[in-house]
Amino acid sequence: MVQIVTDSGAHLPIELFEEYGITVVPLIVNISGRTFHEGEDLDLETFYQHLRTSPALPTTSQPPVGRFYEIYSRLSQTREPIVSIHLSSALSGTYATAVAAREMIPEADIQVVDSRLISVPQGILVLEAARMARAGATVREILERLEFMKAHTVFYFILDTLEYLAKGGRVSNVQALVGNLLQLKPILKLHEGRIEVHERVRTTQRARARLQELIREYAQRHQDLRIGVMHTRLPEVADEIARALREELQPTEIFVAEAGPAVATHVGPGGLGLACYGEPISEHS
Repeated sequence: MVQIVTDSGAHLPIELFEEYGITVVPLIVNISGRTFHEGEDLDLETFYQHLRTSPALPTTSQPPVGRFYEIYSRLSQTREPIVSIHLSSALSGTYATAVAAREMIPEADIQVVDSRLISVPQGILVLEAARMARAGATVREILERLEFMKAHTVFYFILDTLEYLAKGGRVSNVQALVGNLLQLKPILKLHEGRIEVHERVRTTQRARARLQELIREYAQRHQDLRIGVMHTRLPEVADEIARALREELQPTEIFVAEAGPAVATHVGPGGLGLACYGEPISEHS
């Protein structure tokens, strides 16, 4: 059976990682001179305590090549192929590090995938790969499916402030300043692996409503929907939106996941995102 590896930038409910035996490589979070491994020695409560009290914003980095080498070496002992799916190479060096580790074990069958995504949409791809692997799909079948899904997956999100993205270099300081001065709430999206502004609205409530509208619009052209709701410290809001979308759109699957410390470093508290993948509906059907 094909073995599935990802990084902790992919967000799913923890029980799904466990149920499908998905190996998760932890991203690195640096706080006040200390190095933490997401999900191993840094939980969310500790992270947010540091975020509130630390004079400097935490920083993040990709896992070291040695960690990938260790995991690939262990998994390849079974002689089963590995598909390793990672967050967008435009936002992180994780994919490049995974490729470097793969090249250190040329005898192993390891395919490294740049998801061009992050957070819950990356999780949707990882979950599909794991389910296909369990059903007996080949590496080629999984890779082809992932390429198709990448092209048809959307992810829209809003932040309480652009301050964290700007400090982390993911958007310009000018964009953050303009948004704060005008009290605008940009709706952001992932496009070709990068974060872009999709549109701007005036209030948080309107922005949350618009996120749902965008998923409804997507649903008009797609079926068999899989929806992921991402949040940072907004569990009630995320659950309420998931409930509403479940009742209205009746997706095949919908889940809620709180972003881990590495993504939350750049998002900050108060973030909310909606990802969706669906099978395109033919115009002739």
